[in-house]
Amino acid sequence: MMMTTKKKSPLPVKRSVPPVKPGSTAKTAPVAEGPSAAEVQLKTYEQAIQLFSQRKFAEASDRFLEVVKGPAPHISDKARSYAQVCERRMQGSEVKISTAEEHFNYGVARLNARELDTAKYHLGRALDLQPDADHVLYTLALCCGFAGDGNGACENLKRAIDLEPRNRILARQDQEFTTLATQFPGLRALLVAEPSAGY
Repeated sequence: MMMTTKKKSPLPVKRSVPPVKPGSTAKTAPVAEGPSAAEVQLKTYEQAIQLFSQRKFAEASDRFLEVVKGPAPHISDKARSYAQVCERRMQGSEVKISTAEEHFNYGVARLNARELDTAKYHLGRALDLQPDADHVLYTLALCCGFAGDGNGACENLKRAIDLEPRNRILARQDQEFTTLATQFPGLRALLVAEPSAGY
């Protein structure tokens, strides 16, 4: 039995402690957990979007990079794209726009500046180059909604949901979509619809 040295407390009370097997770690009692990792990720994403819309690109970039590490890949992908936009905004340099990702990033930046025609053009180009990109469709739906095109918003969001059903949940929790849903009944119906058995 190992003896501890330099102990200046009263005589220790002997307790029988089960030995810990080599290579194993002692388990601690479960503690009451707060929000799930996915909920934290979504909340951080929403905070980052707010910062982005306020043009606080450095702070927004930090938050987006936190989101990238979260468990939901579809939110991580969107956050990664936003983080790249933040980086470019902070550098203040114009980049050549040729790939789907570059068109998407530029479209997002123009959308946040409410330059809707330019945003729609670049998001459309991104979609031409990458037709099954649900994050592009999701963002294009927002852009259409802001431009007053309810049909375009519904069509694009429906396609985004068909490709990635979790986009319905994301849209339900997205304040911009819930605001648009009050203007467009078709969009509201999409948000409240229950997933089919095939989901």
